[in-house]
Order: sequence, then C-alpha cells, then structure tokens
Amino acid sequence: MSKSLIKRLKTSILSPAMIVSVFIGIWFLTWSRVANLISYNSTYGTSLTFRDIGDIFLNDIAISHSLSGYDLFAPILAVLPAATLFCEDYNSGYIKSILSRTEKRRYIRETILCSSIAGGLAIFLPCFISGLFYLANGKLNTLENMSQWGISTSFDETVYAQMQYTWGGLLLALILMVLAFLFGAIWSNVGLLVSIIFPNKYLALAAPFALYFSVHLIFYRLGTLLVFSPVNMLMPNTSFIPFTLYPLLYEIILLGIICILFSVLIKRRLWDV
Repeated sequence: MSKSLIKRLKTSILSPAMIVSVFIGIWFLTWSRVANLISYNSTYGTSLTFRDIGDIFLNDIAISHSLSGYDLFAPILAVLPAATLFCEDYNSGYIKSILSRTEKRRYIRETILCSSIAGGLAIFLPCFISGLFYLANGKLNTLENMSQWGISTSFDETVYAQMQYTWGGLLLALILMVLAFLFGAIWSNVGLLVSIIFPNKYLALAAPFALYFSVHLIFYRLGTLLVFSPVNMLMPNTSFIPFTLYPLLYEIILLGIICILFSVLIKRRLWDV
C-alpha cells in the first residue's frame, strides 16, 4: 500500500464526516430499543435491562433496520467521508500536483479504493456495533430457543429461513455485515462517479440519495422489478429474494460497473490536466 493511499485513507477514515456517519448510523439502529426500554420502565415503574427485553438477535437487527428507516437514508451516510475526494482535488487544482508525482492510472485506482473503504466502513461500523449490541442482549437463533420462546423472525419466509440457524445465526449476521460494507462502497463510489460528470461536491453528496430513492420508487411502483431495488440489498429479509447469494452477487456486480464507469469517465476529465 502506497504512502499516498495510506494518507488519503487516514484523512477519510479519521475525518469528522466519518465520525458523524458512524454515530448517526448507530443512533438510527438503536434508538427504538433505548426509547422502548425507557418508556416501559418509566410507565410501569420497573427496572428492566436491555437483555430482559432482548429478542432473537437476528430479528432485533432486522427490526432495527425497518423501524428506524436507516436503510432509506444510508446512502447519505455512505457518501460523507470520501465521495468528494475528486471534487476537492480537481476544484482546488491540487490534482495537478498529485499527477506530477504519480501516474493517472495509479491515482484513479487509489481514489476508487479509498472511496470504497471509507464508504464501506461508514455503513459497516454502525451495523457491526449495533449488531454486537443486539447479540449481547438477545438470544441466539437456534431451534431450541425458537421452540422455547415461541418466537418467529422476519427471515422465516425468506430464502434465509434455514441459514438463520447456522452457528446460532452468526453466519447470516456475517453475510449482513459484508452486504453493509459493499452497500457503503457502492454509494460512496456513486457519489464519486457523479463528481466526475459534475465536479460539484454538493451534487456528489446529494445525487446518490436522489438516485437511490428514485430507483426504489420506480421499481416499487412497477412491482416486478422490486427485486432490483437497492433498498433491499442492505437488509434482504424479503420473500422475493431468489437465492441466498443474490444480494451479494448483485452488489458486487453493481460495484464493478460503477468502478468501470468511473475509470472511463475520469480519464476523459483528466486528459487536459
């Protein structure tokens, strides 16, 4: 890993924007549980703990996504740390100094990698930290627990119905964490791609959410294309997901397409730099 890439990663990952993304994400994914506990204890004069009200932990994770609306606004958090990397270099003229020390191909590769890692972490970290919270205060997904507590989960009617019991639900939780990282990488790079076409940092930050929301509304209205809606890729607990690896393959293909488009368009933008 080159020194320039390490420097850019540190600048993005340790930035105030990353801190904001992570803390807002954690708040989105945990506030309903905290609010419910406070409300119940104050109403009935009890002193219950988070563990006392814990459900099957995978179900808690899924519910935290659906109740909070996190999945709808996640692209905004994904683009904050690094989607404006190119805009800042290009508009400030600093890119000329960068390209005088390194070749364009290397700059393109490092920009994509930095955006992917920073955007991925902006979504992965809140999902991971909140997931640990629900795991510590919930119950494992085992057939024994399901029978004892008589609890169903939001994954029962999906292709993950059987997988949710593997390793007590930890395998499916691991898949969800990978999806979260890829989701963040995709939308951070969408912002990066927009910045190539329109070198404006405000468009780079706002356009990914507008695209994300518009595509979901269109596919939702059409119905038959809902399986392609990006909203369902972060928490795929829906009955129309065709097979277990579909969300993973879908995100990998999307990420690949976006990176290729970025590589092609940025070369045209940099031809006279």
